[in-house]
Amino acid sequence: MKGRILVAYATRYGTTREIAAVVAAALRESGLEVDCRAMDDLHSIDDYRGIVLGAPFYYGRWPRAARRFLDRFGPVLAHRDVAVFATGRIEPDRPEAESRSQLDALLERYRWLQPFAVALFGGRWDPAALRGFDRWMHKLPGSPLHTLTATDLRNWDAIGEWATHVAAAFHAGAAQPKPPVAEPTRISRAGAALSTIRNYIADQQPRRP
Repeated sequence: MKGRILVAYATRYGTTREIAAVVAAALRESGLEVDCRAMDDLHSIDDYRGIVLGAPFYYGRWPRAARRFLDRFGPVLAHRDVAVFATGRIEPDRPEAESRSQLDALLERYRWLQPFAVALFGGRWDPAALRGFDRWMHKLPGSPLHTLTATDLRNWDAIGEWATHVAAAFHAGAAQPKPPVAEPTRISRAGAALSTIRNYIADQQPRRP
């Protein structure tokens, strides 16, 4: 296995990609060899000793590209040093703790991942750029997004500080050795971990209001 670090991101409007680029730049400045790639463009992650995952979470769930990435590469990620950041808060008055609790609940579905660092950053909201389902949601009279104006809640100082912390952890051998996962990572005939398949199925179930 090579000593390179991967910053893998999923993005819909470019917000998370821009954060991923800043994180990757900070890791490079610390002396690490880093690739920054979109999750959909990756066919293998075997050559990376450490991975930073970045994705927004909409309506309490990862976007499809992130879910596919986790399902496909679960057997590898379970044995790598992984850090995770998410963008999920676009309403200035919404408590950060509320968004963080949703992120923590989301990560609970992937207990085998065991990231050594997790961060939640504010996102960017531009009603004029919306498309598809997001545009439809925005137009609904009862939607909380209906009256939300354009905003950018990304704190670049906080992002830089977190990236510096992650870089130091990678240089230190990334934290402590990973404890055993709650459930052994068994591989199905299709090549995906059975635990990730169950997580994926659970993620597709309708949620109670």
